[in-house]
Amino acid sequence: MGAALGRVSYGLFVVASRRGDRYNGQTANTVFQVTSDPARVAIGINKKNLTHEFLAESGAATVTVLGRDNLDLVRLFGFRSGREADKFAGAKYELSPVVGCPALSDGLAYLELRLDRSRASDAGTHTIFVGDVVGGRVLGQGEVMTYADYRELRSRPPAGGQTGEGATARDVQNAVTALNLEFGATKRYEYQIAELRNPGLVSLLEGVKRTEGDHVDASLAFIQRNTPPGAKGFGRAELYLQLNLDFEKVATATYGRFAGEASDPDLSAAFKEMARSEAGHVNIFRLALDEVKSGRTPVAFYCPVCGWEIDYGASPAEGKEERCPRCGARFRLTLRDGEWDPARV
Repeated sequence: MGAALGRVSYGLFVVASRRGDRYNGQTANTVFQVTSDPARVAIGINKKNLTHEFLAESGAATVTVLGRDNLDLVRLFGFRSGREADKFAGAKYELSPVVGCPALSDGLAYLELRLDRSRASDAGTHTIFVGDVVGGRVLGQGEVMTYADYRELRSRPPAGGQTGEGATARDVQNAVTALNLEFGATKRYEYQIAELRNPGLVSLLEGVKRTEGDHVDASLAFIQRNTPPGAKGFGRAELYLQLNLDFEKVATATYGRFAGEASDPDLSAAFKEMARSEAGHVNIFRLALDEVKSGRTPVAFYCPVCGWEIDYGASPAEGKEERCPRCGARFRLTLRDGEWDPARV
């Protein structure tokens, strides 16, 4: 389900509002036009966010449309709460002439909204606010940023930050360790989100999980920039297998140490069994990694039409065609971003 939702495209915006002489804003992707006459826009905002309070009280908002060059604004308005810092202290903005809310000068355009509180809808963790468009203008030229663009761009270092040039072997290993930690954290939060039913706690965990996802992307991008290309068509798989091998080695050593330190014999026996299991995983990933590097791993995919397996064999040539044995659809093997990908013929 999550993978399917990830295919839904969104724009990226900064929604801002006011409370007296104080302003606050946040990044948002749920902003869309609902009617054209009159022009109305809907905005989805998490109830726990400070911006939600401002919108509910003032009934006024601006929506700044972000471009692909505005990743710094996504970070500024999306990675911390207005309860902790004045986000607008680090941004160039102007107050919109009709509703008096901030519009970011470096964005592509902005809209002014007067919210109709009677049209607001309770969506569980979020409120869907609906507002009439009462003003707005174009601020600059450029390509609008989508959520897919953001996922691609967010692993880049901030302007003026490290580019990865001159990275040492220790830098790469530390990034590998960080990636393993963040993978574990992401999966932990996914499990807890599925188990909990309290909307407030689920919302909290979802927010933390998104941050861990940013950490995964940043670490992964650094590793890919500073390591040689992997096996043809298996670069990402080779990296993941190496990550798993490193993790299982650490787990084996850790459980072995715990077994020696345990004063309870049953606990010691349990740790020894864990260590043996993790040692088996080490062997599994070591063999799999050797097969990928040597080209002995078969290239196979589930048919995009019917879901049956299509096997191209080990070390196939780019452009090789195979027919799905179940539905008969034909696919040509291609390389996309260094990874094998079946293309419908």
